[in-house]
Amino acid sequence: MSSMCARFLPLLLSLSALAVSRLAVVSAQGCSNTCPPINFGKPVESLCEGDTIDTFANIDAVYSVCHPTNIPDNPTSFALSDFRGSGKLTVVANYYSGCNAGRRESGVFAHVAQRFFNLYGNQITFIQSLKGGGTCNQWSNIYQDDATDLYPGSNVVPTEMPLSVDDVNSVLRDDLFTTPFGHPSYVIMDEDLKIRHKFIGPCCGYESYFSCTADVAKSLDAKLTEYIFDLLLEQGDGIDNEQKTAAPTASPIVAPKDPTVSPTSSPTQECEVGEFGAWSECSIVCGSTPGTQFRYRKVIIPDHVSATRIGHQCPVPIETRSCLAAQTICDEDIVETCTAEAVETVANGFDSPRDVAFHPSPGLHLGEFAEGRSFHPDAGAEAWVVNGANHSVSIVASLGTEHQTTISRRDRGYYHYMINGTALAFNSVADSGRTPDRDGFNYWSICNDNPNTYLGKKEANYFMGPTLYNSDPNNGNTVNRIGDECREEEPCYFLHSDMLHEAPACIGMAHDPEIVTTYGHVYWAFDTTGNREHGQLVRFDYQQPHGPGSMDHSVAAIRRYVEVKLTRGPQGVHAGMIVHPTRREVYISVPGANQILAVDADSGSFARTAREEYPIYSNRLPSFEYSIWECAEQRVFADGIDMPSGMALSTDGERLYVAERASGNIHAYEVASGAIIEIIRTGFKSIGGMAIHPTSPPAGPGLDTLFFVDDETGTLNKIEPSTKCMTNSVSSRVNPNFVLAVEEVKVELGEDFSIHRDLTCAVNPVIPDSSFFDQVHNMTGYADSNPDVQSVMSGMDASAALLANRTDCGYDSELNFDALLLGGYYCHTCLPEQDLTCDNGGLCSNVQWLGYTCDNEFLVSITNEKNVELSRADGSAVDPNTLILKYGVTYRFTVLENSMGVGLCSSFAEICAKKGPLFVSTNDRTVQQMSFNFEGKDDAALSIAMDFKISQIRGDSKKNGMNKGAMIGTVVAVVTGVFVVAIVVYRQKKRKSVN
Repeated sequence: MSSMCARFLPLLLSLSALAVSRLAVVSAQGCSNTCPPINFGKPVESLCEGDTIDTFANIDAVYSVCHPTNIPDNPTSFALSDFRGSGKLTVVANYYSGCNAGRRESGVFAHVAQRFFNLYGNQITFIQSLKGGGTCNQWSNIYQDDATDLYPGSNVVPTEMPLSVDDVNSVLRDDLFTTPFGHPSYVIMDEDLKIRHKFIGPCCGYESYFSCTADVAKSLDAKLTEYIFDLLLEQGDGIDNEQKTAAPTASPIVAPKDPTVSPTSSPTQECEVGEFGAWSECSIVCGSTPGTQFRYRKVIIPDHVSATRIGHQCPVPIETRSCLAAQTICDEDIVETCTAEAVETVANGFDSPRDVAFHPSPGLHLGEFAEGRSFHPDAGAEAWVVNGANHSVSIVASLGTEHQTTISRRDRGYYHYMINGTALAFNSVADSGRTPDRDGFNYWSICNDNPNTYLGKKEANYFMGPTLYNSDPNNGNTVNRIGDECREEEPCYFLHSDMLHEAPACIGMAHDPEIVTTYGHVYWAFDTTGNREHGQLVRFDYQQPHGPGSMDHSVAAIRRYVEVKLTRGPQGVHAGMIVHPTRREVYISVPGANQILAVDADSGSFARTAREEYPIYSNRLPSFEYSIWECAEQRVFADGIDMPSGMALSTDGERLYVAERASGNIHAYEVASGAIIEIIRTGFKSIGGMAIHPTSPPAGPGLDTLFFVDDETGTLNKIEPSTKCMTNSVSSRVNPNFVLAVEEVKVELGEDFSIHRDLTCAVNPVIPDSSFFDQVHNMTGYADSNPDVQSVMSGMDASAALLANRTDCGYDSELNFDALLLGGYYCHTCLPEQDLTCDNGGLCSNVQWLGYTCDNEFLVSITNEKNVELSRADGSAVDPNTLILKYGVTYRFTVLENSMGVGLCSSFAEICAKKGPLFVSTNDRTVQQMSFNFEGKDDAALSIAMDFKISQIRGDSKKNGMNKGAMIGTVVAVVTGVFVVAIVVYRQKKRKSVN
């Protein structure tokens, strides 16, 4: 472990003990059988006792059996629908390999499974969902040894049952044991696939493997046996009570021994190796781009050698080499280089824009009216631009129409959740087939290029990674300053749905359009920190997000691909990433290596836990999977690019556009061949992220409208197809004879054949050491003993409350700023940019667990044409007669919509607001009151005193050399739907007093 990790790891681990003592405690789900389970005080839609599973689960999904294999008449795969039928029963166990309780109970479960198999054959099926790492064979070593220890002398030896599923994407778990339902856990389904029993195992809550004694563990045997026999009797199997009573439920106990977790080996055996055939033709038919040739031979693998280890224990059947096309110059109709004369700047004023992405559902987030402004959700596309310098996202609504307008938003805790945002990606898969409540469509994730420095106020602790948001503004996904649902008239902020902390200084991100996982929250990230020597590719599956307002990070799956080595460019340079939806390849711009990598998204396998080598992570529970994957298939797709940055994929998936930041050129590559087919000169010098307009017709290459951001100019730009650029029809440079040769080899060697796979790479997976995991599952939040730390339901945390008085804000002080943020503070003297938290000159007051209020913000309710009422953001009434406003401070008076349509106007200018904010500020120290009148009327409806001192007026007037009565007043106001800034200069001949 590096010295930096050693220094900060104790601080990060101490977050889990931030609130050991509580004034009010709301326990996490833990070992409770409550169903539906409770998360953030709300029930989570789940399958419970009495439910038929096809109302919620996909019973036709096919699961492969990873153990036992090569058993006659045993299935090699199954769908849950296979187990519906007269007299059938199905029992499913939910295990994590890092959980001691699950390890302890697995031997009991295996014994019961085999015992009932011996009695009833395939009438009763036992299944176990295994997650967390290792192989099914290694897991079987654990439960087979334990079954022998727990039942010595028994002739029941787990062989045919249970059926093990490597539930690597947690689909079986998500369907039957939706979190936060605890583990180890079990469901028993009858012949109609109705859940008759669902419960947590007896070892849940025990810290160590052997603290759950054999007697306790074997109580699972008694419960399963009773439930199963009762259902057999109910379904008319003919079992009587005497047979039920005679069923074995206990056995003598012998001294326990440690479970076996290491890989096993098999005796060696010679491989049968044939001769290599001839080399194939080159994969490229023309041009200067290098191609590939291959040749192959037959290799017959002995039974004891896994197909994944060919090349390690047997010679490889494939060899490849680089080649050049016989025709070095392609057809003359191909345009190699063009100047983009039609580059158009469509929006500007961004603050170091790093990336751009199109919202898949334009208008969803803003609607028709937000923050006192009108929008047109049905007009044009919607581009979201990441501003790396001010940590915000600018939304360009109604792009390209007469209604185009831009509004910027950020998180209230932007200095952690959105700091130096450098990449953004949407889930744009609208037809995934997932149920609406479990579909990540319209979610988005942002990548933050910062090691967690809180805008330079704190020494980096590397507890940083991507943040997930739901762009649907409802259900708490957007909030006002105090954390309530946003009114249409007031400022609105993103509230994150989840955050993971395993990719500090992340510069690239892409959503994976896969449709295998339950929720669709898989994102790939360019982690520049990696192992501190080089960056790495990381796959984040947020799985079931904790949702807005909660901090429970106990359910997620992160894979670190340590062999995919990445190198960043200069600070602030974006790295484009694309996941091809059909080829299943992840394309990665590597700015520091001047190349594009292509990685097979579905390749590689679990090697070991990442918790030892990368000890900074989000949660210590076994359900939080953090692993190292090895042997992913990767290749250099293109090289020689001078600092590649943004990327975009054509709508037909045939072209990959890559920005060459150093030159300002954009390269167009044919995806199938990797050949460069066009270079577009833009004239820009700092191109970042790129995106294809979503309405570009998928009618072939050359018909897409390409958008890109430029850092130096702060602009969003587009390139329309023109006579010179992006319109040329290019024949494929893929050699058809090469494609035919590949297909012929697939027939002989199998569909998973690939010329890019490193067959000498072998993974030796290891089941994780349980010491890396917290075994007591009642504490699921890393910043608090209760994950719902930002909820009023959590009660007040005594330790977190003490943080309010901490002033040791130094760069290297012991105060952990993460603890502040996660302890319910948005307004605190130590947090960054507190002077910008409110409008100019305002002071914030923290409302713990919720948000903050500002002393210069008021809500205005017009109850009738004669009456105005003021209140604070928290709803507390304000008597205008008790207020004293300060000079130089900008006050926000948010006028709420009223049924009469009456607007409120400032006395300083003819500017009014009917529905939205009215900003008022003055430095004119002759002004004694701020006055407001109803629109169209002269009488004052509201007057508020200023902090007026006559001596200051005289002094300031002489000091500034101003003529008597010649003063400057400033009014900043908002008319409904339009921001207006007005500077009003007036000469006062004789001031009238306003009562």
